[in-house]
Amino acid sequence: MKKFSKKQKLIAFIAILLIAIILTIVITTNIAKNNIVANEDYAVTTANANSNLVAGYIKEGITIGGITGTLESLNTFDATARPEDITKGKTAYVKGEKITGTYIEPISNDDLQISADNVYYADINDDGTIDGVIFADLAGKEERGEWGSNGWGTYTIPEGTNLKFKQYYIKGEYIEEHFGPGKVIAPTKENDESKNNRFYVMALEDIDSSTHYWYYNAYGNLKGPFISYEANDLTTAGEEPTGKTNTEIMIASWNSSQYGAQNSNDMWGLIQDKIADGWFVPSKSEWAAFGAVFDITGTNYFSTFGLSRICWSSSQYSTYHAYRIDFDRGLMHYDYVYASLFVRLATTF
Repeated sequence: MKKFSKKQKLIAFIAILLIAIILTIVITTNIAKNNIVANEDYAVTTANANSNLVAGYIKEGITIGGITGTLESLNTFDATARPEDITKGKTAYVKGEKITGTYIEPISNDDLQISADNVYYADINDDGTIDGVIFADLAGKEERGEWGSNGWGTYTIPEGTNLKFKQYYIKGEYIEEHFGPGKVIAPTKENDESKNNRFYVMALEDIDSSTHYWYYNAYGNLKGPFISYEANDLTTAGEEPTGKTNTEIMIASWNSSQYGAQNSNDMWGLIQDKIADGWFVPSKSEWAAFGAVFDITGTNYFSTFGLSRICWSSSQYSTYHAYRIDFDRGLMHYDYVYASLFVRLATTF
């Protein structure tokens, strides 16, 4: 057997030593890397557990990220609630299915105390459309008042505390450009049509941007007794509003040309589609109540409320005249039936 020289033995020893050193470095490095990864995984798991995982959201007996769940499975198959038993817009689970509530809480018959600082809007058909601003609530005690200083703007809101009204609910908030923020009132779906309308509503805009005659050719031809000549009351709930009665009388007279030939700019011919939907030209007392409840004056009628300067009422004054509301002067007055003024409608619901 061949013997290695001292030089060869030294070389072999050095080689073995280098291999051992290299192996030691490799092994040590891998161990360090594994420890770092393990520590990072632990840190991530711990962070997730601290910030995202809640025992109450994990099924009982299941462990995730070191968090053991406590959530018990809920059996909803014995639940009996129906959509009409749950407040409208709220959700619940019944017999394993998610249902959305439809129940609405009707408002009471307490007087709402309507004012410029306590505004209510009407969604008459509960269809999401704001139809107007409410200016009188018939559910309260009798209220007497006057708008203007010449004695022609008196009104009385009759007592209605013992009457049976339709049911309504508050369906949300609305912010109108002129009357500001307020609550929206709509009728409930289960309304009893035999019950009384409770609210008077004024449209938020005139019928258009133009002026119109009352009845151009009726000048000198109107016959008494004049409609709403002396009346200063808003009609008792359950009866036709004064303005609606006036409007129906005048449309019938205009359609038959009772007081003279029709003019294409007479308001009675222009509003008939709106009248079919229940709207009417307000009487002088209804206009007065509207002006008083919102404290409308000659300085704020346009800047605050966006109202036209002068509007027709449906009330007659003489064989030549009909009442008008002068917002710019802050009073009720009258004008010739061939004058051209703005027209805005009201209704009840």
